Amino acid sequence: MSTLQVPISNLSTRKRGTGHRIRVLLGWLTSLALVVALAVYGADYYRLPLEDRPYSAKYELLKPGGIIGLKLGILGTVLFCIIFLYALRKVIPLLSQWGTARQWMDFHVIAGVTAPVVIAFHASFKFRGIAGIAFWIMLAVALSGIIGRYLYSQIPRSISAAELSMAELKSNEAELTQTLLSQSIFAQHDLDRLLRTPSQEHLRRIGSYFALLEMMAYTLRQPFVVAALRRKSGGTLRTLGGMLPAAEPGVENIIQLAAQKSSLSRRIVFLDHTHKIFHLWHVIHRPFSYAFAVLALLHIAVVMGLGFMGLSIAQLGMH
Repeated sequence: MSTLQVPISNLSTRKRGTGHRIRVLLGWLTSLALVVALAVYGADYYRLPLEDRPYSAKYELLKPGGIIGLKLGILGTVLFCIIFLYALRKVIPLLSQWGTARQWMDFHVIAGVTAPVVIAFHASFKFRGIAGIAFWIMLAVALSGIIGRYLYSQIPRSISAAELSMAELKSNEAELTQTLLSQSIFAQHDLDRLLRTPSQEHLRRIGSYFALLEMMAYTLRQPFVVAALRRKSGGTLRTLGGMLPAAEPGVENIIQLAAQKSSLSRRIVFLDHTHKIFHLWHVIHRPFSYAFAVLALLHIAVVMGLGFMGLSIAQLGMH
């Protein structure tokens, strides 16, 4: 009985992970489709000078208070609420039961990246007054959020999003090292370029901020090194320049193990610096988020107040 329980549990975990990845992909595709549709439909309107826009046939649709523009403002507000659900899940028990912190983070990022774009279309790319300040702060929050998501991904965690201890990381690294040493498909010098990591002394010498830039450079470099290994083992044409997996499962398995070992070793070496910058990121990111929330609510209150006043004046004029 016990021998069957582990595979079933692993299968269930993989299914949940696959389902989440599909939902995240659909979220990104929906966001992209919306932005592309707005850009294509409103291109001729948004290119017009501000003084010529009232004469456009799309003005009543795309202006901030127009039929489409107003709905985009509402959508931006909804996305703004989704962004802050990630923080609220830590204090509202019901929310914390729906998915892991990593899953919430993924949709937090989607909403954080999409919201500034939607708000930009809502404002017809006119960034003035309170709304303009709120937009630029929101853009800063979105950009810092992308950096935060990258930093979060560089801190190794279990499936339950609990941070792994250094002992667990070292154990996993040792297992991967032993597996790679026992393989006979690639010579060690073929894998060295992929497995290369900076020393702790080097990182201490350059400091945490330059260490972050170097960590990003290693992350960007890894897919190209993996592609080079695939080309060497499977040929340029068969692997489409290294973008496709190697035809031989054993070869591709070693390449993936080496990539996993490289990523894990890099995260271990950079871990202290990642923690420092991630803590600083929290200190900067949160005040900007709260400042945007205050300005956005103020903008909504002003717009609703002016709309109510306009309606009251119109009603008085009718009498």
